[in-house]
Amino acid sequence: MRTLALTVAYDGTEWAGFQRQTRYPSVQRELEDALTKVFQHQVEIAAAGRTDAGVHALGQVISFQSDNPLPVERIPLAVNRLLPASILIRNAMERPMGFNARHSARFRRYWYLVQHTHQPDPIRGRFVWQVMKKIDVCAMQQALASMIGRHDFAAYCHGEIAPWRTTMRCIQRAQVRYWRGCIVVDIQADAFLHQMVRLLVANLVKVGSGERSVHWLEELRQSRDRYLAGKGAPPHGLFLMRIGYPPSGESTPFGVDAEN
Repeated sequence: MRTLALTVAYDGTEWAGFQRQTRYPSVQRELEDALTKVFQHQVEIAAAGRTDAGVHALGQVISFQSDNPLPVERIPLAVNRLLPASILIRNAMERPMGFNARHSARFRRYWYLVQHTHQPDPIRGRFVWQVMKKIDVCAMQQALASMIGRHDFAAYCHGEIAPWRTTMRCIQRAQVRYWRGCIVVDIQADAFLHQMVRLLVANLVKVGSGERSVHWLEELRQSRDRYLAGKGAPPHGLFLMRIGYPPSGESTPFGVDAEN
């Protein structure tokens, strides 16, 4: 029995999120249906990130087990033939027994794209949050830097948290910079709460536009009050870029080169 891991990219615009649903189309359903046909047995996958409706991915990772001897180098081509154009297998590899795309992950890295514009672009607007207010990137960076480290992010979680679950998360990387005419909010953490990135970005834009001070993100975090955070940023500006795992000798990364 082999454990296989696949890096997946998708345009989430027309999908009701990654996770399989009974009434709405999902990325997981399309992947499992295609993999079941290729491997000739029922395939159930584990995913590193359960992205919401409208959220995109360039470095999602899924894993599953199979005794089918199909060579790993042939898997992307075989599966992509059965997938819609908005979903793509980027690469495939074998992993040690016990590997799980979700539970073995050491970090998740997201990008959120924001653009200040007075003339919204319907093409770029499919993947970028276009805002009318001018934004101070330096103020955003100063505010976001206070989030680095292990903290209680209860204020940045959409929905109720079960009593046995923790809202402690460790942000390992937090950067705001310009990239190809957009502002990139680049955040990496061991894990994220539901809509945590989108709530951070929404309040970060308030800081950048001058609506809030550079201390606002920290004040909000310390309050632990989810309702003070308001509404999250739109899903279409969010990209799951990379998943990090313990080293195992392979040189192929899970994800994309997020430095460029």
